[in-house]
Amino acid sequence: MFEAGKKYDFFAKILQLNDSTYDTYPVTVLTENNENVIVRLKQNDTLSLNKIYFFKTEGVIFKEKIHLEALDYKKLSEIDITDEKREKLMKFFYNHAPINTSEIVKDIESILSNLKNPVIKAVTEKIYFDNKEDFYLYPAATKFHHAYISGLAYHTHSMLKLAKGFLEVYDWLSADLMYAGIILHDICKIHEFDSFEGSNYTIKGKLIGHISMGVSLLDEVAKDLNYSDSEEVMLLQHILLSHHYYGNFGSPKKPNIAEALMIHFIDNIDSKACVLGEELELVENGDLTGPIGVLERERYYKHKLS
Repeated sequence: MFEAGKKYDFFAKILQLNDSTYDTYPVTVLTENNENVIVRLKQNDTLSLNKIYFFKTEGVIFKEKIHLEALDYKKLSEIDITDEKREKLMKFFYNHAPINTSEIVKDIESILSNLKNPVIKAVTEKIYFDNKEDFYLYPAATKFHHAYISGLAYHTHSMLKLAKGFLEVYDWLSADLMYAGIILHDICKIHEFDSFEGSNYTIKGKLIGHISMGVSLLDEVAKDLNYSDSEEVMLLQHILLSHHYYGNFGSPKKPNIAEALMIHFIDNIDSKACVLGEELELVENGDLTGPIGVLERERYYKHKLS
């Protein structure tokens, strides 16, 4: 497959790091061509499991076998490539949300640009753009719903689309509070998990959580923008505090403004409907799903009209 002396460049995800007493040590990688390959690195080189790198390599003979020796390597985040190529790699190497990220970015940023209230617009744009890169990478959960790469953005975007329908029917709701509250409600999940690839909760995530971190972030940004005493910031903080509704799910307050209640309902609908749709995809018409945890372990029938 590979030849000694020839050079090979490719993207790959690190599957396994191995010890060695030689000057180089072997790393098992999965390439973008779906091949498991051994890449040898210098002993003082350090790579991270489950991360994507771009390798420049050369074929070498090691114990009568062809290995690839790394001449250079960079993390995916350090490579200047198109958004389409980056998303293609992410979808190949990871469990990824079923979305076109560039389209979602345009839609969310269009909503942001059309916010009317200057206070809501300023604090929401500041938080969003400061955290934009991670926002489009992180999952929305570790296992319950949208638990895959870009799950947070997928969940947020779905909620924004649902909110448009609510606003058409209930035109007395504040569109600015609805849209900004949805964009901000889970944004601190990027600090709740230790990475975007197979995430575990950080200590801060376990002890404080994304709700409290989100309220603190809002307070910090509001102070920086001289909006600390504004009612708009207080209302956004209330939306974040109450969107889980129940104390045992992390909310210290129940919704006491209409927009907070609607966002709780929309959040609940999307988190459950998305999982239900994914479970129904796994079975044939005429069959029942397995027990679904977020739906009280009920099993759902996939009827012929599906």
